Amino acid sequence: MEKFTAENFKKGFLIDEELMAGISESTTAPGFYTAYVVRHTTGETLGNQEFNDLFEAIRTINDIQREWNFEAISKCGTGGCGSGKCGTGSCGMNKAEG
Repeated sequence: MEKFTAENFKKGFLIDEELMAGISESTTAPGFYTAYVVRHTTGETLGNQEFNDLFEAIRTINDIQREWNFEAISKCGTGGCGSGKCGTGSCGMNKAEG
């Protein structure tokens, strides 16, 4: 079972055969994060919760007992961003954030 960390939550999702979980940063309220779970087979949102602490959002998702796999959102989602392994614009992050 894979888990979210402070380093990987921006780079992908946790997914299994039925559900997908993620954490997104608020674009309108800096310092706030939304943890969510959706049934990817139907698009149904099963739950979401807003946090003002990233580690609480991570803990909440990681406490869900599923056989999660980490699915990167780009070829660089596994940590290549900012390390010179990805071409410009392929990470969705700038080198300072990577």
